[in-house]
Amino acid sequence: MIHRRTDYRPPAFVIDQVALDVQIAEQTLVTARLSMRRAAASGTGRARDTGLRLDARALQVVSVAIDDQPLPAGAWTLDDHALHIAEVPDQFTLTTVTRLQPEANTALEGFYQSGPMYCTQCEAHGFSRITPYLDRPDVLSRFTVRLQADAARFPVLLANGNCIERGALAGGQHYARWEDPYAKPCYLFAMVAGDLAKVADTFRAADGRDIALEFFVDHGNENRVAHAMASLKDAMRWDEQRFGLVYDLDVYMIVAARAFNMGAMENKGLNIFNAAYVLATPDTATDESFEAISAVIAHEYFHNYTGNRVTCRDWFQLSLKEGLTVFRDQRFSEDHLGGAVQRIEQVRMLRAAQFPEDAGPTAHPVRPDAYQEVNNFYTATIYEKGAEIVRMLHTVIGAEAFRDGLRRYLAEQNGKAATIEDFVGALSAAAGTDLSPFLAWYAQAGTPQLRLTRAWDAASRRLIIRFTQHTAPTPGQPEKQALPLPIRLRLRNGRGQVVPLPAHADALGDELIVMRGDALTLEMDTDEPLLPSVLLGFSAPVKLLADYTLDELQRIAAYESDPFVRWDTLQSLHARAHAGLMEGDRSALDALIAALQRIAAEPVDDAMLTAHLLSLPGTAWLWDQYPEVHPQRFLDAYAQLGRAIAEALCGPLSVWAPKAPTLRGQAGERALSNVALGYLARLGSASVQRMADDRVVSDNMTLAIGALRALGHHTDAAVPAEALRRFAQRWHDDALVMDRWFALRAGGAHVQAADLPALIDHPQFDWRNPNRVRAVLGSFAREALQGFHTEAGYRAYADGIARLDALNPQTAARLLKPLLGFKRLAEPWASQQKQVVIRLRAQVQSTDTRELLDAALNEGSSSATP
Repeated sequence: MIHRRTDYRPPAFVIDQVALDVQIAEQTLVTARLSMRRAAASGTGRARDTGLRLDARALQVVSVAIDDQPLPAGAWTLDDHALHIAEVPDQFTLTTVTRLQPEANTALEGFYQSGPMYCTQCEAHGFSRITPYLDRPDVLSRFTVRLQADAARFPVLLANGNCIERGALAGGQHYARWEDPYAKPCYLFAMVAGDLAKVADTFRAADGRDIALEFFVDHGNENRVAHAMASLKDAMRWDEQRFGLVYDLDVYMIVAARAFNMGAMENKGLNIFNAAYVLATPDTATDESFEAISAVIAHEYFHNYTGNRVTCRDWFQLSLKEGLTVFRDQRFSEDHLGGAVQRIEQVRMLRAAQFPEDAGPTAHPVRPDAYQEVNNFYTATIYEKGAEIVRMLHTVIGAEAFRDGLRRYLAEQNGKAATIEDFVGALSAAAGTDLSPFLAWYAQAGTPQLRLTRAWDAASRRLIIRFTQHTAPTPGQPEKQALPLPIRLRLRNGRGQVVPLPAHADALGDELIVMRGDALTLEMDTDEPLLPSVLLGFSAPVKLLADYTLDELQRIAAYESDPFVRWDTLQSLHARAHAGLMEGDRSALDALIAALQRIAAEPVDDAMLTAHLLSLPGTAWLWDQYPEVHPQRFLDAYAQLGRAIAEALCGPLSVWAPKAPTLRGQAGERALSNVALGYLARLGSASVQRMADDRVVSDNMTLAIGALRALGHHTDAAVPAEALRRFAQRWHDDALVMDRWFALRAGGAHVQAADLPALIDHPQFDWRNPNRVRAVLGSFAREALQGFHTEAGYRAYADGIARLDALNPQTAARLLKPLLGFKRLAEPWASQQKQVVIRLRAQVQSTDTRELLDAALNEGSSSATP
């Protein structure tokens, strides 16, 4: 079934109150009492329907009653998707009883088992896997929940809001009653039952209240919560100071789940997290993990206002909460971890994940017009590109107007389900400017290409700088319109000095001009040609096509003070060098090496920034630079590129590599050491191998993982295999660390398709644990490119997807994308991958995976695919 945005209708019924009584056991009974009334305008414009349809996904309904009168069997019917009641009054209490089997729920949607505990995942439609309901985000209700369970097996019983009563019962049972004072959509409902340890602290809010902060984790993990707790306090304080938003309940709870499809879920007052985004100590988690925990903790906390207090009218508006909240967590990370490096990391992720999505068969707007399966909505386009749109709005109106606009939006829409127009309208009102042209960003798929050309006439002293934009057709959108582009730029003369921009009607400040049409032209008189640095801070999510020479790129890399532009210029040099190596031309490589040598000779004021400047680009971004890829030639050139840089920078790399600091505040030094070690390992030095071998058993996980990655470059497959064996011997009892082992083992440069069965048959591999499945299948497709890009590799990966689809369609669909790019592969890889996709389409049963496979096979036609 295709759902279309234009088909939206307000709900026919209002659910004022929800009272749940949940008897938790292997056979869980859920009694739901819904206080319902017909919406006042429900009959407007169409015939009044006397019946009621409630979403009910794969439910076993035991009984149905209206106003405490049981309905006979003929008065209601149940199918795989809905409960239908033939006739209901205008106001009534509906009572249903359903039976659940959480241990058999392998999809991890609704109420399911995660390790020794039971928990929920209700976004987007998990609640209707628990009880029949109007499972849509614009139905907001107040919930009270009574949980009852065996006190020995499930001593902890949690739900949203505040606990108002708990006690012991006969037969070893106990109960807890929870009340959430705020109306919420059902996707924000949560409940947890388990034998969990609690780590507690308090936060003094700006209004003087002491908020209880409670983390619930498996016993034995209490000592790994400190960073997450500190991050939560930082996020709460930041939101108070930056936007004046104070937490509104008495307690904030986070539960760490072993098995979880997503990163985390912002359920009101009771967040449920993938354990990977809660648990960390320096010996078990990398610096990148510490950063990710801070960001995800902040993201889910910030949802308390941008998502919970104000939610989405429908799932087409998903980026209203997700794009906005990603932007907020990005700004938080920039303030706490350093804006320059954080912005580089944000853009690197956007280009690796979202740009290819925008250029592929599943391209979709930030606010799509249609979909079959809403789970396929949770994409880099909705989240990261959505955040870039919010960032552009922030850039155009400034921080103060954005703060005022956000607070206005939250005040106007408090307790409501809003649209993207509501948000943009509030910003417009606060800034006193019309921002509606930016709505086109939400409606149009594809990444705009921004082309820069220059002309300088020595005789007339006239310099003309011209920008033009173009967006290529995407499935269902053959025609594109020009989008407003905030372009931050500066001009430099031949001595590296900044020259003011010429006056322009669309200028906003000294370095910002908003491009409002297909083209933008700047003209000025100058005695010499000037060199523009464009997209300072990555001011718009576009692909820049500039007419820079290799010499000009070296000059920008040398003189530009904007860290992003400096890094991006080096990325351009890397791309040109890689393309040149595939054609046997070393001129761009020589220019790149000269630029890197200059950076390596500079004083290291910011080690993390230096590490980013010197790092090789990721293969995903580099792959995306080519309209067609020959995998073997691509990988050969990539290996040549890494070796050439290692040889040219051997001196400074040999100075940085041995430095292995272990203090928490020395993440930059560790990053630089790992970059240096990774380069040097490509040269096959025995001393470098010994250095890396020693680090494999380091008490600092960042150094250990860096060493394992470096050893992966060794030409002898036995070397990384032995290092991984030693690593596993030490960490075999730690599930999160073993996820890293599985990822490194599956993603190694020497891994072939024939190696996958042994990993899948490993006693610690578990098809029911998404982290473990992603570690094996995801790493094989992303990292083991030599093994993946073979006919056997495609088949082995597709076999894994087919098996996973039968258990967990949502995770299977999210792992599909490496198989969907066959139209950009050279032969014979293109035909081989396509045949595997056709075979897989005949095997899978879920809408989640079929929708994406159909999009790839039918690219070019109008599609509902997000």
